[in-house]
Amino acid sequence: MNSSEIINLDSIIKLHAKENPSKTALIFVDIDKNIEETVTYSQLDILISKTCNYLKHNNYKKNDKLLIHIPNSLPFVILLLASFRMGIVAVTTNPNLTTRELNYQFKQSGSKNIISIKSDQNKNSLSLCTTLVNNTLLDFTNLINKFNSQFTPENVNLSDEATVLFTSGTTNLPKGVISTHSNYINKINSVSNVLKLNSEDRHYLTLPLFHTNGQYSLLAILLKGGSAVICSRFSPSNYFKIAFKYKVTLSTLFASTIRMLLISKKYKYEKNNNIRLIMFAQSVSEEELKQWQNRFKINLIQIYGMSETTGMISANPIINPKNMSMGKILDIYKYKILNEYGKNSNPFEAGELVLLGIQNETLMKGYINEDEATSKTIVNNELYTGDIVYKDNEEFIYFIDRKNDVIKRSGENISTIEIEHIISNHPKVKEVSVVGYPDKIMDYKIFAFIIPKTKEISTKEITEFCKINLVSYKVPEKIIFVDKFPLTAVGKIQKYKLKEKYK
Repeated sequence: MNSSEIINLDSIIKLHAKENPSKTALIFVDIDKNIEETVTYSQLDILISKTCNYLKHNNYKKNDKLLIHIPNSLPFVILLLASFRMGIVAVTTNPNLTTRELNYQFKQSGSKNIISIKSDQNKNSLSLCTTLVNNTLLDFTNLINKFNSQFTPENVNLSDEATVLFTSGTTNLPKGVISTHSNYINKINSVSNVLKLNSEDRHYLTLPLFHTNGQYSLLAILLKGGSAVICSRFSPSNYFKIAFKYKVTLSTLFASTIRMLLISKKYKYEKNNNIRLIMFAQSVSEEELKQWQNRFKINLIQIYGMSETTGMISANPIINPKNMSMGKILDIYKYKILNEYGKNSNPFEAGELVLLGIQNETLMKGYINEDEATSKTIVNNELYTGDIVYKDNEEFIYFIDRKNDVIKRSGENISTIEIEHIISNHPKVKEVSVVGYPDKIMDYKIFAFIIPKTKEISTKEITEFCKINLVSYKVPEKIIFVDKFPLTAVGKIQKYKLKEKYK
């Protein structure tokens, strides 16, 4: 596809519908309801136009914000793509949000309305919602079938806003990230080159579609004229079965879903599939990587990204990746790593990763209704990621910690990840999260929150274990046993909530 033909995200679908009308665009698998639905590019184009007329009938127009509050489904994809065609800004949120959280994101985004699933509705938010009949494509098409399949696309430019996606909120309240059509186009072109995507690829999307990674993965495969295989949720027992049935060639997983596959019993199709590549985010140990290769023999590469960059920032090369690294920074960015003195760091010296790009093009437009936060994050087209990393001599990037999670204690910078890694090796510890509490004398005190494997555990034995394995200034002052951690939509621990609860 000629890049000059791409004037916005909708151009992708229009061109493929014209050039490859019978090509499969989307396959949706609802694991719980045992529903499988397939949509060609031609059918998708028609469904998008009908949905545009449905939205127009409900008084939506260009630049309006529409909050889409539904789970992974074909209606989600069609509503998202219809928003692009109309020039509507799609605000995509976690369908499991509480009423309070939903209302916050609704008000913060300035959305005109919420589209949600009737059966999932909370009574307190019904007044805000335009509900769909059900989660299936059939019911959705019944809703929009009375509307015309002809719709003239709006004059939508690359600089126009496309989505608002809320950050995961690991260290603060979620902020709404504004991404433009240009943000997505630049990102998915770069990602496509790195992953060597082609029209024969089928991308198995197990990630939540309301999330940045899910959306750019969806759009990247559609850009190439390939097929997106969308699952209602991740299921270890069905993963390889679906991959085999639909001839999946690549997929994206979280570290947690990789572990689910590793610890489970042998799957029928785990070695009888066409998967050439699986990407993963978050940390996986060297031992787990070895176990994966020994068992599944599928190329597994680590990637790294954030909402503020519309997804992927770096990726390991397909050939000769470096285990435990986040790979190399994408070619659409220059970058620098600033040490604690604000100077460019040397190889293997830790510092904050700063991306040099162009606001509205390779960097987000900003945080919605958060001008101060935007100005602190992006300064002169330089985005301060808040991530502490280092690079090796070959420009591979290695993650150390979140800047806000680095504990500065009596002049020493302490990585919470290092402490978490040590404590997690204790045989009675299931999960651990370490945070810093402000202290007038020591800058910060270290608190370790632990989900134990057994009730036969004491704070004393954890402290003694830490004293054996950590230098004294890294030993937590307080050990707190908990039943569970507060999590974001994608399974990250919300450390700020731990701090609030145990002040």
